Amino acid sequence: MVVVEGAYHGHTGMLIDLSPYKFRGPGGKGEPEPWVHVVPIPDIYRGGDMDYAAELGEIVSEAGPIAGFLVESMLSCAGQVPLPQGYLEEAFEHVRAAGGLCIADEVQVGFGRVGTHMWAFEEHDVVPDIVVMGKPMGNGHPVAAVYTTPGIASSFEEMEFFSTFGGNPVSCAIGMAVMDCIEQDGLMERAAELGEQFMTRAQGTAS
Repeated sequence: MVVVEGAYHGHTGMLIDLSPYKFRGPGGKGEPEPWVHVVPIPDIYRGGDMDYAAELGEIVSEAGPIAGFLVESMLSCAGQVPLPQGYLEEAFEHVRAAGGLCIADEVQVGFGRVGTHMWAFEEHDVVPDIVVMGKPMGNGHPVAAVYTTPGIASSFEEMEFFSTFGGNPVSCAIGMAVMDCIEQDGLMERAAELGEQFMTRAQGTAS
């Protein structure tokens, strides 16, 4: 698996292994598992003209066939860093050429939080193979979901897969109500407005 330096994808089991933010943090192992390949943060603020996607391509080619690339569509715990335009498109090409799936983690940045789109990956004109979502989906209620292609979803027909609390009708109703509020109350537009105000004031402080 390929992940981005500083990424956070969860704090249980294998998700810790896929989260440099966790395994390099306090109490962590410090180094990734042999099956985890970490690529540099594509930092538009500090990286200058570095070609991060090309560097990812080199790492992927050296790793050989890979399972996938798990990436936050905007880096959250790594510093709320927007990805450079063109990065995801080129990165996805490298990953798919190596036989991997492209997985967008929208748990912290999805549901209109970026202001311009419902999903942060939409800012980059890409279509992931899998999208994972949660947190804002329930506005505090524990609910999460996975969205994928029919081809990938059909693979679950080859085995027994179930979740004790999966498909809970109360959780589903809450998730739908939150979606209604996001749309009816104009929360995505509000996020864009407040984000613009914040950036303007932050830039004024910097100057």
